[in-house]
Amino acid sequence: MKLENKSIKQLKTTCWIFCSEYNRRKDTDEFGYGKCCTCNKRLHYKDGDAGHFMAGRVNSVLFYNKGIHLQCKKCNMNQGEQYLYAKFIENRYGAEEVKKQEFLRHQTKKISKQEYFDMIEWYKNEISKLK
Repeated sequence: MKLENKSIKQLKTTCWIFCSEYNRRKDTDEFGYGKCCTCNKRLHYKDGDAGHFMAGRVNSVLFYNKGIHLQCKKCNMNQGEQYLYAKFIENRYGAEEVKKQEFLRHQTKKISKQEYFDMIEWYKNEISKLK
């Protein structure tokens, strides 16, 4: 099925597939290995999760790349190790980014079909650069 014929829900699912891959791979080496953003465990991106700093599936943080990183399944299932993740975000992007994401978490964002098309293409392009 072509993207144009997909529903918003189907587009969101497709977008998440590419978002997840990109964010699990963005900090890995040429062999696909990186470190969990909260416990530093070395793992292959295929064995990890695209963990969110801010919990919640609202669109304002669901596809927010500065809040999604490679995370081992153990940490991600442990409420994302929120305190350790906050330290990671602060060290990587600065304290203001932590505050920004705390604010975004409570915002509602409606994403149009065109925005999903654009995000899917952007993720595909970024993933191709990582290969």
